[in-house]
Amino acid sequence: MGPDYIPPCVDVPSKWKSPAQSCEEDSAGQVSEQADLDYWWQVFEDSQLAELESWAIENNRDLFVACERIQEARALMGMAAAAFYPQINLSPQYTNTLELIKNYSTLNVNTPAFRAHELLYFMPLNVSYEVDLWGKIKDQYDSAKYQWLAQKKNYEVVMLALTTDLAIAYYQLRAADSQIDLLLGVLKTRQKAYDINLARYTEKITFYADVALAAEEVGSALLQYNDVLRQRSVLENQIAVLIGVPASDFCLAHMPLDGPPPCIPQGIPSEVLLRRPDIAQAEYNTHAEHALVKGAYALFFPSLTLTTTGGFESPIFKDFMKWVSRFLMLGAQANQLIFDGYKTPYYLDTQIARFKEAGGEYQQQMLIAFQEVEDALIDLDSYAKQYDLAVTTEQWAHKAYQLYLDRYTLGLINYIDVANTEMSWLNYQLEVNSLQGLRYVTAIQLIKALGGGWAPVQISP
Repeated sequence: MGPDYIPPCVDVPSKWKSPAQSCEEDSAGQVSEQADLDYWWQVFEDSQLAELESWAIENNRDLFVACERIQEARALMGMAAAAFYPQINLSPQYTNTLELIKNYSTLNVNTPAFRAHELLYFMPLNVSYEVDLWGKIKDQYDSAKYQWLAQKKNYEVVMLALTTDLAIAYYQLRAADSQIDLLLGVLKTRQKAYDINLARYTEKITFYADVALAAEEVGSALLQYNDVLRQRSVLENQIAVLIGVPASDFCLAHMPLDGPPPCIPQGIPSEVLLRRPDIAQAEYNTHAEHALVKGAYALFFPSLTLTTTGGFESPIFKDFMKWVSRFLMLGAQANQLIFDGYKTPYYLDTQIARFKEAGGEYQQQMLIAFQEVEDALIDLDSYAKQYDLAVTTEQWAHKAYQLYLDRYTLGLINYIDVANTEMSWLNYQLEVNSLQGLRYVTAIQLIKALGGGWAPVQISP
């Protein structure tokens, strides 16, 4: 009963508007190799990341909960499927009744009351079966089935979020390690500059302002260093939770980030709809709500239930369970709704609204998917250009610092000029390091936006 299911539609773009990544190094060979990976994180060729991902998949509690939700939905589907079969139950009964009875006879109205003692041994086998005349039971089962399929896709959603969140935290931690190394070098340089300025002041070669300025630069670098240490500890604790171990018992070795992230081909927009598990989950939820709409239509039509009861019944125990005590009853019951205070029509309206709500969520999820891919592509291209520009600028800043340092050594300028150029150089070094980490994070976000892969999706006929 009811209308056939038609998936909500959204206009799918033919191509991405953002610039595609350049993969000239090994072109098609690289794309083919990446497409054959068992797990998306293998493209980074990082054994430490692969080990952490394995721990997360094995121990993460959110993934465990998602797995149990699949089992729950499967059990609910089994409960819905039970309505296809006859319901059989055995109800043994024993009664011992002692009561006062008065028999009102038309022949003698003055018949006295008397006490009666009745024993009954009852062993009925009840069989009932509701005939699915209008597909109501099937619709309820279909809804449970699609809910089960949606939970399976939700497991993939949790898996993708877990693995990408872990990889992002991992590369952010490695970027922090690179900053730690950078700031340690800066601290050594600034401490040396402080010692030189202090010695010069002692020899009355320079003013005390240069000593104070050098001390200020040491303190500034130390503040940045301590803040990066704090960020690294927080990221380490975040990784511990993701892999399912106590934060107090987990630590990662120092691993500075080096080199650019791998190239991730983005594919075509239509493949994103087929690959992303959250879109598939939303579509299954829509299908499940539609099945309940069809079931709600069936409530307006009559239902038919067939019943059979048979067994043994006897007031005498010795005759109980003998063939002579057998009984059998066959029956059929039809039920047609006449008026229920508009409860059933309102129930139908509710299911229709829920179906449209699920359809709207499905369409919105597809729009979000396209946005996430476009955002990741824009960020990748922008961060790559910013990184190249920052590297070039950092090299010029380093050259300027060396020139000012040489002039200061010759006594031609004050130390404040050296400090300013060194501060600019440090800022550009930190910017290069930050952009390198952002490129890794954005590459992972693109993988997540693509649904955890980029290989062409094979559609079964």
